[in-house]
Amino acid sequence: MLMGMRGNNEFLLKLKEAAISIVPVFLLIIILNFSLSAISLDNPSFNNVGPVFVSFCISIVPLVVGLALFSMGADKAMGKIGEIAGTTLTKRKSLFLLLIIGFLMGVLLTLAEPDLSVLSSRFFPGNERWILMIITAIGVGVFLVVAMLRVIFQKSLKTWLIIGYGLVFALGCVTNDSFYSIVFDSGGATTGAVSVPFVLALGIGVASIRGGKNAEDDSFGYSGLCSLGPLVSVMIMSAFLSNGSALESIENGLVDSALGLTASIPTYRDISTFYLDNFVSSLSEVALSMSPIVVFFFVYQFFLKLKKRELISIFVGLFYTFIGLVLFLMGASSGFIPVATSIGEGAVSLNFPLFLFIGFAIGCLIILAEPGVHVLADQVSEVSRGALGKKSIYIALCLATGLAVVFNAIRIRYNIPIAYFVIPIYILAFALSFFVSEIYVGVAFDSSGIATGTLSSCFLLPMFIGYSLGVYNDPSFNYQTINEGQFILENGFGVLGMVSVMPLVAIESLGLFGILKSKKAYRRALLQQLEKDDNQVIHLPSWKKEESNG
Repeated sequence: MLMGMRGNNEFLLKLKEAAISIVPVFLLIIILNFSLSAISLDNPSFNNVGPVFVSFCISIVPLVVGLALFSMGADKAMGKIGEIAGTTLTKRKSLFLLLIIGFLMGVLLTLAEPDLSVLSSRFFPGNERWILMIITAIGVGVFLVVAMLRVIFQKSLKTWLIIGYGLVFALGCVTNDSFYSIVFDSGGATTGAVSVPFVLALGIGVASIRGGKNAEDDSFGYSGLCSLGPLVSVMIMSAFLSNGSALESIENGLVDSALGLTASIPTYRDISTFYLDNFVSSLSEVALSMSPIVVFFFVYQFFLKLKKRELISIFVGLFYTFIGLVLFLMGASSGFIPVATSIGEGAVSLNFPLFLFIGFAIGCLIILAEPGVHVLADQVSEVSRGALGKKSIYIALCLATGLAVVFNAIRIRYNIPIAYFVIPIYILAFALSFFVSEIYVGVAFDSSGIATGTLSSCFLLPMFIGYSLGVYNDPSFNYQTINEGQFILENGFGVLGMVSVMPLVAIESLGLFGILKSKKAYRRALLQQLEKDDNQVIHLPSWKKEESNG
C-alpha cells in the first residue's frame, strides 16, 4: 500500500512537471491563432476554432500524460539499465564484452528513437526510411564504443571531438552540399528520449568504476560523441547518393512528402479518425523499435542475475516508457504537426522580424518540453554536486534554441547554405573548449544531441518544411531557378542541426562565466583577508647588530 501511494505521488509530481513544460507552448500557439490571421490554423470559415485547432487542444492530454509516464519509465528502466551495464561490464574487466554490449545497445536504442523515426519518414517515404535509421544507428553504436574507450584509457574528450569533426568536414568535401542539412539533422535526432537516460547513466557507471581524479568529467561527453557518429555515417551514405539519379529520386519524394504534411483535417468528424490512425502508427512504431531492447535485456539478465524486486522495477519502467512514448508521439503527431505546418506556411505572409520574434519564443519554450533535457539537467546537477544548477542549464538551452530557430529562418529566407552557420559555430565552440574545464565541454556536447528531441522533430521540422514551401512558391522571393525538391532538401531540413549546434556555445559560455565569476570571488575574498596596514613596510631591528653592540 505504501509503495502504491509512493508511486501515485511520483506520478503526480511528474504530471505537474510535464504540464509546466508543455502548457506554455500551447498558450503561445493559441494566442497566435487568435491574434494573427496570417497564421490561423484553420480555414477562415471556422472562425479560428476549426478541426486543426480542436485537435491541437485535445493533444495536450496525451502529451502531458505521455511525458509524465516516460519520465517515470526513464528513471526506473533506461537509466537503471545503463548504470547496471556500465558498472557490471567494467567490473568483469572484459574489454571485448564491454565494447560489444555497448555497440549493440547503441544501435538498438537509436532504432527506438521516435524523433529519428519522424526525421526518416520525412526524408524517405515508406519502408525506405529504415535505410537512414540503420545507417544512423550504426554510427551511434560505433561512437558509443569510442566514448567508452576514451574513458577507459583516459583520453581527452576535446581531442576525440576535434578528430571526429575534422573527419566530418573532410567527408563533406566529397559529398554533395545539398545533403548537408539532413546530415546535421541526423546527428541531432539520434540521442533523444529513449537513449539519453541510458547513455548518460552508462557514462556515470563506467566513470565511477574507472575512478580517478577525472571521474566527474568522464561522466559526460557520451551523448556528444554518440551524436557525432551519425554525422560520419550519414555523410558517407550521402557520398554514395550524390549521383544524379539517386538525388533526383530523393528530391521528387521530398516534394510529395512535403505536400502530404500540408494536408489539413477537413471536418470535426475526421479528428477521431486522425487520432486513431496516429495511435495505431505510434503503437506499431514504438513496439517495433523497443522490442529489441526488451529482448536484449531479457537475455542479458541471465548473466546479470538481478534480484527479483529490481528486475520487476525495470520491467515496470519499460512498460511506463512504452505507454508514455506511444501517447507522447500520438499527441505530437495529431496536435503539433498540422499546427506547425500551418504556422510555417502562413509565416511567409508575416512581417519577417515578427516571424523571427515568434520563432525565438517557440524555440525557447519548446526546449522545456523535451524529455531528454530534464534527464540531462537532473543528472548534471547530481554529478556536479550543484556546481551546474538545473535553472542555469534550462536558461542556456532556451536561449540557444531560440537563436537557432531565428538563424534557421534567416537561412531559409535568404537561401544561405547551412554550412555558413554551422562551421563558424563549431569553430567558436572548439575555441571556447580550451578555456573551460572538461566537464563543461562534456555537458555542452551532450546538450547538443539532447536539445533536438521528439517535439523538435514533430514541430520545428514540419514548421520549416512548410515555411520553405511557402518561400519557394512565393513569386516575390524568386527562388524558382532551382527545383522544388532541391530547395526543400537544402532548406526545409536543417533546423535540427541548427538546434543541436547552438547549445555548444551556450553551455561553454556558461562555464566560462562561472570560471570568471569564481576567480573574481576568490580575489575579493583574498583582499578581505588583508588589513589596511598590511602594505606598510616595517623595519625590524637586526639581531646580529644588537649582539655586536652589546
